[in-house]
Amino acid sequence: MASSPAAAREREGPPRLPALTRSLRAIPTWVWIATAALAALIINLSSLTACGPWDPWETHYGEVARQILARQDPLDLWWRPGYGPDGNYENTFWSKPALPFWLMALCMKVFGVGAGAADEMVRSPWPELAIRLPSMLAALTSAVFLGYVVWRLCARPSARARAPVNVRARAAGILTAVVLSTSPQWAIVARQALTDMFFVGPVVVAMGAWALAFLLPDRALRTRPLRRPSFAARRGWVIAWDRAHVAFVVALVLTVACQLALLHYHVLRPETVLRVSKFVKRPGVPTTFTLYQIHLTMLIYEGLLVFALISSLRWRRRSQCWLGIMYLAGGVSMIGKGMIGPGLIGLLVLTHLLATGRLGYLRHSMLLRGALLFALVAAPWHHAMFLYRGDRWFNELIVINNLARFDTGEQEQAVGGFTFYLQTLGLAALPWIAALPAALWDNVARAYPPAATREAAPEGDEGEGEGEGASERGEETVRELRRLALLWFIVSLALITYSVTKYYHYLLPALPPMAALVGVWLADQISGHGRRGLSPRARWACAIAGVGLAIMVLRDVVYEPAWLAHLTTYLYTGMWRDGAPETSRLWWTTAPIGLGLALWAARRGAAAVVCATLAGVLTTAYVIDDYLPAASENWSQRTALRVYFDERGPEDPLMSWWFYYRGETFLSKANVWVLKERDRKQLLEFVAEHDGTGRALWVITTKAHAGRLRSSLPTHLRDGVETRYENFHYSLLRVPTPTRDAP
Repeated sequence: MASSPAAAREREGPPRLPALTRSLRAIPTWVWIATAALAALIINLSSLTACGPWDPWETHYGEVARQILARQDPLDLWWRPGYGPDGNYENTFWSKPALPFWLMALCMKVFGVGAGAADEMVRSPWPELAIRLPSMLAALTSAVFLGYVVWRLCARPSARARAPVNVRARAAGILTAVVLSTSPQWAIVARQALTDMFFVGPVVVAMGAWALAFLLPDRALRTRPLRRPSFAARRGWVIAWDRAHVAFVVALVLTVACQLALLHYHVLRPETVLRVSKFVKRPGVPTTFTLYQIHLTMLIYEGLLVFALISSLRWRRRSQCWLGIMYLAGGVSMIGKGMIGPGLIGLLVLTHLLATGRLGYLRHSMLLRGALLFALVAAPWHHAMFLYRGDRWFNELIVINNLARFDTGEQEQAVGGFTFYLQTLGLAALPWIAALPAALWDNVARAYPPAATREAAPEGDEGEGEGEGASERGEETVRELRRLALLWFIVSLALITYSVTKYYHYLLPALPPMAALVGVWLADQISGHGRRGLSPRARWACAIAGVGLAIMVLRDVVYEPAWLAHLTTYLYTGMWRDGAPETSRLWWTTAPIGLGLALWAARRGAAAVVCATLAGVLTTAYVIDDYLPAASENWSQRTALRVYFDERGPEDPLMSWWFYYRGETFLSKANVWVLKERDRKQLLEFVAEHDGTGRALWVITTKAHAGRLRSSLPTHLRDGVETRYENFHYSLLRVPTPTRDAP
């Protein structure tokens, strides 16, 4: 009697894996993690200070952070362009919440930047490191946490219990973090002093915490008896004493207790009371009674914090801790950039519950306690500022800079059609965009397989002999992860596409779920799961489609090199297209992923993963360590202002004329005479003030306007005008003035 195919396979034993796959699987986990971390640090830190602060975002936000130290006021954010006719054009800064500026100011304080010499902002490395380090830490931390979440969800049930090495789980977690960190837009934003990472990072943490609470089997928290006071011991009370609860408590202290301490200390400081007491008494201006109101408000929040902490000691399930972290992360995203963060988190959670048919889970998601935790993070600063500044502040921050941007648009250039972000994704995720067709197709096929073809762990994977039940439970969790990542990716793209205001950097929230999809797909190729799945014809179709997408993106970015810099800027016309470094080298840095896709189609999974990872690292290294430093010479005013400080006389004034890009303010520490328009009358008044003193007048302006300065000056000064520095964007001119003879 002929034996069955299953019996024949059982006699033959598990299939022998390729040598490269066996070698990759034999490398210890700590080696993979250490290698990835070291590569990320080298790529990010090797040229961090080679790039000057870019106009207008970094210099604008950096000066707001510096003003916190200069004014010793973390509550009321401030911006002053300088002095002169337009020196009071702006005063308060109400377009963004406070968290990014607190962290930048803290780093400035730690590195001793902001209160030193007049030229310290043009002397690397500390100014750049101080304003960029918080964003970099937020980016790397959220990438690592996303990798950890994917690792946990891909681990099989027995692996979670005994914690042995699980090939797919390890590879999926590490590769997810690598894919996200080596996506060009993520890598650039991680190195710039922007507010976006303080909204997207918390969204990643919130959705990761939701996945761990919702998708993993729950377990009881470890507890400890409460022996004091005596009545508690008699009643046998116990409190949570578990690593998951410790993580929640640490998050609670960092996000709530530190914030309340900062605000409360500020309003009680004698210096704050003295300054506010000198304000002119008129409607809308804070008084010392306002400070007293804020003091009482902070006491209420501190009481609520104690209540939240004590009540959390009675939690008994691990999912409660992860849900608590999710609500805290939502509050951080609110104070990091605004309403878009918690709005996106809420939309994703609700959509996920509807898609899985488990809307009833909302009853177990701690809505009331979660609302309290969210409010404890998001409300204190907003509440204090409403008391301090009133309706005008609320209208500018909430109505204009949150609701109006989403519904009616902000600027004429910040618009785009339905395909705007689909086109942007090609460059933002280069070279991984080439792998996206295969990853999407494979993940969809595995997330929604026919019931008869649902896969178990492949033969030869770790953890053999654990039983079909454990294997199927593990695969079901991975399927749920794929479905959540797909939903996260689609909803994020749909939300930002629906928004009327469209900037390239608004795409950032869609990159983490894309990285999870690609990371899990790559891990399948190493672990042996990739041997099943798409047919050979489908593999080659995906490979050809991916290479075609990459070629189209590369063609466009080589034709328009400024597109790469525009991933994090908001001016896409005029001089912001000139002077961008050529980008033809991207053809070579992304080439390995084309080879990798061909190897994948030929069922050489491990070699394909090596090639794809090499392409990601090479592309990101080029963007960060080559393109950005070269582009910063034209997008930043640092070199121009460095020349001014190197060559100026002791009393030579600096003037910014006929432009307003904010770098002139940050790099000079607001010691600049500001004139936004041509206005020859105002210019002549400034010149007359210094004419005859023997000083040299230093003028920074755009390259287009530099040629018109000579005709706007008095006749006797025109011949002496000399250009001391010039790039594609800016010109720095020196105008010597004669010494007036003494009578």
